[in-house]
Amino acid sequence: MKRTLIALVLANLALVGCGSDDNNDTKPIDKPPVEPPVETVVIAEAETMAVADLAFNAESGVVTFALATEDGKAITGLQDAANITAFNLAYVGMPEPKQRSHMTEGEGPGAIKVTLPVHQQQQFPCSADDCQVQIAESESTPGSYTVTPVNFKWESVPVTVKAALTFATEKVTVSPVWTEVGQ
Repeated sequence: MKRTLIALVLANLALVGCGSDDNNDTKPIDKPPVEPPVETVVIAEAETMAVADLAFNAESGVVTFALATEDGKAITGLQDAANITAFNLAYVGMPEPKQRSHMTEGEGPGAIKVTLPVHQQQQFPCSADDCQVQIAESESTPGSYTVTPVNFKWESVPVTVKAALTFATEKVTVSPVWTEVGQ
């Protein structure tokens, strides 16, 4: 009988255990929601292109923008010069506006003095052979780019700066997209 009693006690302990198996000390793990992957298309295969969120720094010339198709797919691969047939980043720096008379009477009879506001312009083309910009695509946001011109500098600091971005692939040409910053 002792053996039977000992066997029952051991079986009961094995089934019930020595204590509670409920662990209240552990807090649930909060996992952030998983974002669905962004649909992308390589620039050479894109049938349409739209530039959005174009911004730039007038002092450094660094330009940021997003590139997507009309149906919202992020466009990747702009940084590979083999994917583009033309790329140009242009800047126009304007001086402080002044009242100017473009044509006034100069000294002497019939003399005309012409005064036009002086502006500065810089262009940074990029092709497979020669690229005067560094193009970087965001690792965290596909289709978002940062373009840094090589040797960007103004002779004198302009008051207003306009930047234009244009590029093309074998399938699509993006018309110049302009933006302006006043300093």
